[in-house]
Amino acid sequence: MSSSVCVNTFKKWKNAKLLESLCLMPPRIGQVRRGISPAPTETLLQRTEGVPVLLPVPLFWDAPPWHTWQPIIAQSIFLAMQSRGVLVSALESELGRTLATSDAAPTAADGSSPASDPPDSELGIPRLLPYRNERYGLSDVDFDHAMVVDMHLSPLRDASGRFAYSAARLGRWEATPEDQPLSGGGWIPAMTLPPDVSELKTLSSKVEQLRVLAPHAAVVISVTPEWIDEHLNDLIAAGPDAILIRLGQIRMTGIAFAQFTQRLSHRVESIKKIPIWLVPPKSLAKKPLGVSDSIKTIALGVSAIAIDSWLDGVIEEFNEISHPASYVSDPMQTVTIEVEEILQRRFDPDLENFLGLFSTLVHDRPSDLLGTFDPEIAEILNLPCVGRLST
Repeated sequence: MSSSVCVNTFKKWKNAKLLESLCLMPPRIGQVRRGISPAPTETLLQRTEGVPVLLPVPLFWDAPPWHTWQPIIAQSIFLAMQSRGVLVSALESELGRTLATSDAAPTAADGSSPASDPPDSELGIPRLLPYRNERYGLSDVDFDHAMVVDMHLSPLRDASGRFAYSAARLGRWEATPEDQPLSGGGWIPAMTLPPDVSELKTLSSKVEQLRVLAPHAAVVISVTPEWIDEHLNDLIAAGPDAILIRLGQIRMTGIAFAQFTQRLSHRVESIKKIPIWLVPPKSLAKKPLGVSDSIKTIALGVSAIAIDSWLDGVIEEFNEISHPASYVSDPMQTVTIEVEEILQRRFDPDLENFLGLFSTLVHDRPSDLLGTFDPEIAEILNLPCVGRLST
């Protein structure tokens, strides 16, 4: 393709929503004769060892800002999102559930401790365990609750641009009292490998360790995209059940994102066919990734996608929730009512739209899922060009 065509295509995509120029294709005429059976929304994540993990929907909330909410609010938000089938990333410490609060649990009349509830993993409740290299805030009980363990290998930049964690986040992880703030500055440097992993070549032993610690969970390795050209083989050789690529701190055009997703899918499949999860990028047009973009990304070959960009407006309203007054008899119920009202108004319509669109991905061949009316984009992405009406 000529450079002038590439420039013109870039200009068209620069100010568009991320994947606006792509369209979801309906079933072929005659493919379905007695009505369309919807595609199931549940996703089975196959594990190298053990039974598969059933995800209610192929959606996950990658980076909830738990430390910005009081524990009772964080817990209510967490439970509400879990109830919708979304895989939610959280540690017990991030939700403000500390050993101290567990020790203070009520006892039965005879002085014995009541039977504890089964962990989330046994109940089929979706929870993503963020296993950071430094292990801040991590406890044994987190492994019991995990449906998926996410081993973070690439640190992300904080608000200052550093590869670091803020003191506020560390304070929640380490259960620091509000009247005793952390000393030593406003940020804590992040690592790029767990301290017990000397190099990527030995990463498989860490994956096996996580499988032992969380025997019912799948293990995902997550990285940012800058180094996957060099290290994708090593990452897949480590034996994870899926690869998660975080593009959330990068801006790119929709066509660059679509090309990257296609290349990644083909490259992974050439090494070993395992699922690809994505945290999508930001658009150059500074428009948030929408439901339609998420579905099209899955149609491009992704198995699960982060919904953080759907939740920008929701989080703004969560931030306005106040801790209930001391005289309120059931503060958790009071907060839950507020959280549910926000989600029913700002999130549930998007979730229903996603489920409806996802149910239409019933094509016999993956190559039939997407098309475009733009001949240039059709050529670049090797997609069907709709309406070309060639003889």
